[in-house]
Amino acid sequence: MGVPASIDNDIYGTDMSIGTDTALNTALDAIDKIKETGSSHGRAFLVEVMGRNYGYLALMAAIAGGAEVVLIPEKKIAMEEVAKILKQAYIKGKAHALVVIAEGAKCKTSEVAAYLQKEEVGFEVRTTILGHVQRGGSPSAFDRLLATRLGASAVQKLAQGVSGVIVGLIGNKIETTSLEQVTARPKELDITFYDMADVLAK
Repeated sequence: MGVPASIDNDIYGTDMSIGTDTALNTALDAIDKIKETGSSHGRAFLVEVMGRNYGYLALMAAIAGGAEVVLIPEKKIAMEEVAKILKQAYIKGKAHALVVIAEGAKCKTSEVAAYLQKEEVGFEVRTTILGHVQRGGSPSAFDRLLATRLGASAVQKLAQGVSGVIVGLIGNKIETTSLEQVTARPKELDITFYDMADVLAK
């Protein structure tokens, strides 16, 4: 019997894993503080978040944090395009800019920073790598309730003699998925959220 727990939210068989919401809130709290600093100094901040090779955490942080650009493993974007977007933001008179980068993105944070500094996008470029701070902190209310629901369901299933499955949140219901499926199928990122982020950034 398995219960999905991962800040990356990359486990097949559940819409949300325990820990993801807490990590997202931690990242957003840091981004909000960084943006306040950026507003007063005319800076573009590159913020690297965790997530390994799955872009969920970075994508959601970018949407909720109002980023101009998000770099995730699932979508390729040239550094020239990133520079163009930031230059346009500067020309429009934006006080600051934000680029959220997943740790598994094809363009590494240090490479993006070096390129943007060379291109002189208008903003002063600064880099922040959030790292393992996202794994700490008090669990969010959502995560506490999710863990309670999944744990209770797991106990009930075990009492019924069910095994070889994980319990996960699908929609608003707790469903089971075989461990064989979980280990065999990678979880696909809903790329429509990337399109949403692109629209909102404009």
